[in-house]
Amino acid sequence: MKYQIVSMTGYGQSTVNSGKFTIAAEIRSVNSRYLEMKVKMPLGWGELEERIREEISSRLARGRVEIVLTAHYQQNDATLAIDWELLRSVQNAHEQVKTAVGLTEPLSFADLLAVEGVLKVEKPEENMEEIWLIVQKAVVEALNQLVSMRKNEGERLSVDIAARVNFIKDKVLDLEGLAPLVITEYRDKLAQRIADLGVSLAEDRLEQEVALMADRMNVTEELVRLKSHCEGFLQIMAEGNSVGRKLDFLLQEMNREINTTGSKSSCLAISRLVVEVKSELEKIREQIQNIE
Repeated sequence: MKYQIVSMTGYGQSTVNSGKFTIAAEIRSVNSRYLEMKVKMPLGWGELEERIREEISSRLARGRVEIVLTAHYQQNDATLAIDWELLRSVQNAHEQVKTAVGLTEPLSFADLLAVEGVLKVEKPEENMEEIWLIVQKAVVEALNQLVSMRKNEGERLSVDIAARVNFIKDKVLDLEGLAPLVITEYRDKLAQRIADLGVSLAEDRLEQEVALMADRMNVTEELVRLKSHCEGFLQIMAEGNSVGRKLDFLLQEMNREINTTGSKSSCLAISRLVVEVKSELEKIREQIQNIE
């Protein structure tokens, strides 16, 4: 059976050159119950954020995703502008101070630069639609890498998890083989206890007591359901898409069945098998926390 589970851990990066500027995109994701996105981009590009989120959500169902965009302009069309009115105000203020306190030092160009607003850097208005075409290409390329990494990690996880589920199936068969011994063991202990007390008990009465306890200690239903859950678990893994929540729910049901099995039996051999199964279920639980 081929499994299609996808991990929530991945990374992708891309750089696209448009001639005017170079845009780099980095996307990384880790596990999360829902799809959470954090977008970092150059100042003034805020209107592109919703489009970027749509690109991500069209490919990913769960995970905490961080997208970082940086831009390097290869053509600098910026120009310097002088605020002449502010410059004259600075000159007038300088003359007044000279007269008031007897300053002798002239007003230098460096002094003018120190006054905020005298010199301004003016950039041409950015064409956001032109920028979006480059951003979208960079995001999609980085996203393709991230999705590929998440699939590869999912394949590795599926091999490990499937092996553990099949291990549990084998242990359930062992439990089924031991289950009848529990009643035999109980009958022998009860008969020995009666003998030790030196009292007599009719055979039919003894069998009634054993039958009553056998009903209470019967784990057939639990083991049947546990086997069914194991098969269902593997089938869900083969479905693909976002199955992490389904697997998590089914794992809870599997834990419930094995816990009930353990609580119904005092047989040491069965208790040991129950511990082994619970140990594997816990390892599976840790693994599926990272499944989309």
